[in-house]
Amino acid sequence: MSRSDASMGGLRAANSSTSSALSLRTRSASTHVSPTAINYRPNVPPRNEELYNALSGLSNAAEQYVNLSRLQLALRGLAVENAVTRVAVLGLNSQVGAQRLARLLVVDPLAEKAEWEKRLEKSPEEGAVLLRFGDENDAHAPSPLYKILSVPSRVLETHNLEILVSTLNINAPSSASAQTTERSKDAVLVPKLQATSARGTPVPYPVHKTLVLGEDLDSALAFGQFTSDNAEKTENMVKLAIELPAPSNASDGADISKSTVAINSAVGAQGLDAIRISVANAVTYERSWFASGVPTVSKWITSELGSEPSIKPIQTALISSLLDDAEATITKEDAQQLQVLISTTTPEQLGAEMIGYLEQWAEKSHRELRDDLDEAFAAKNWRKLAWWKLFWRVDDVGMITEEVIARRWLVSAEKDAVYLAGRMKQAGFPDEVRSSPGYGEADAYFKTPADALGHEVSIAENQETALSTAVNPPTPWPALLSSARTTLLATTLPPLQALAQRLILTTLSTTSLSAALSVLLYASVSTVSLFEASAVAALGLTFSLRRMQKVWENGREAWKVEVKEEGRQALKRTEGLVRSIINAGGPGAAVENEGLEERKRAREAVAKVREALRKLSKE
Repeated sequence: MSRSDASMGGLRAANSSTSSALSLRTRSASTHVSPTAINYRPNVPPRNEELYNALSGLSNAAEQYVNLSRLQLALRGLAVENAVTRVAVLGLNSQVGAQRLARLLVVDPLAEKAEWEKRLEKSPEEGAVLLRFGDENDAHAPSPLYKILSVPSRVLETHNLEILVSTLNINAPSSASAQTTERSKDAVLVPKLQATSARGTPVPYPVHKTLVLGEDLDSALAFGQFTSDNAEKTENMVKLAIELPAPSNASDGADISKSTVAINSAVGAQGLDAIRISVANAVTYERSWFASGVPTVSKWITSELGSEPSIKPIQTALISSLLDDAEATITKEDAQQLQVLISTTTPEQLGAEMIGYLEQWAEKSHRELRDDLDEAFAAKNWRKLAWWKLFWRVDDVGMITEEVIARRWLVSAEKDAVYLAGRMKQAGFPDEVRSSPGYGEADAYFKTPADALGHEVSIAENQETALSTAVNPPTPWPALLSSARTTLLATTLPPLQALAQRLILTTLSTTSLSAALSVLLYASVSTVSLFEASAVAALGLTFSLRRMQKVWENGREAWKVEVKEEGRQALKRTEGLVRSIINAGGPGAAVENEGLEERKRAREAVAKVREALRKLSKE
């Protein structure tokens, strides 16, 4: 028998089988379940129950290490007898060529052009298409994700196939340069379907195999770059078909490599049209059909789909791929965690490093306190508070002293403390501490000056001691300097302002009394001359001004000393507190192997599934 006769005999057998299938109207139900469907326990065949339970355990123990969509597909395949096999035909950035190729894969060459073929040709703008075995007039529930076409195809019926026709976008922005959350393998084997009238997240549709169609060599190169991270892991599950000119000599396929095949859909369509015009064109059809490369693609799609006593090879390949991916992800995380542990310094080294940063901060802060305050006390504003200028500057005392503290008192040190706290936080040290006893209490910020007679003059008189039983909340230590500044402003500025006002009042009162006494003496005692009476007034004025000068200058100098001393004490307390935090360590100071238990449970779950799969494959 010639090759042409054999081909014609096969076509007649296919046509007869298709007619018989249509008369019996036997169909296999699709295993597609909406991703939003509620999980339930199906009636799993007894021989698949152990593997099904192991896979279910894998979804709980290693959900972050596996693609859950592919895992659900594997579970559905074990839940029923002779489950539907899903194959995707994806066009690179265009669905037109993919639909032409899908039509050639399932078409009946001896039948007239069917209605489903016409509808398929009109579908590119309507989104994804699902080809399912059945009568063309079968009604299907509408789906927002894809359009369902029932095709009376012997290929779909014999192998219980469903073919999804859609697109694969490999030119997404930043897909090659940025870190992506999805691997290329998952993008190819779990196509994303977008609802036609929705703006939500695309819905994953996992498949067992994917045939990717490239229109030219450029698209093939782009796909190769896209899948470079998983090229060797998808040879049996992903195949690339490239549209190239047909060879001059018809041959049985044109495999470029194990994962790539050259096809020409136009030549295949010409052969199909020829056989439909007349059976006498069988030789032309055969030559064009094999030259198109479609038989090679069809053979790859239907391979590993045979019925086995235990489990289909395609189902075994899917589960094995899931397990390999899970183990690879776990191993990658182990390596990353090991690298972290190797590169991380020990707690002792970390503490010594933090102590070094602390000492640098303390040295710089003390230098800043000295230089900034010296500059502030030598500035023009501070000289405005000279004793003889108090008569017209008394209301500016609070403003000028507040400016000195707000702008010159450890401003840069406070900012640097925040940076130091950030380093310590990153290293795992806590940044909150309980306030030390007495730290927040009002202290005597300057020494009590003495008046001209040697008596002490209290700037802060009758200050009540504030007692409280409230527990101080945890305070971040960088805020201690700010708290000290606030306390300094609240406790020293009002008394200094009051002292200035009191000295002005005392001086004016003393001067007025001496002047009144001088007038009284001159008026009541005739022997007292004007010069002698004026001497009494001058003596009172001199005494009051001298006392004002001495008390104010002593008070101002005491305030300067106490501001500097309080700054040094604040730095010393902060440095001691931070040093104690570093010496005590913190919850994050010791580096732990994060996720170790989770990865251990995931490995055990993977091993359990492998053992169950091995047992089922031997049956």
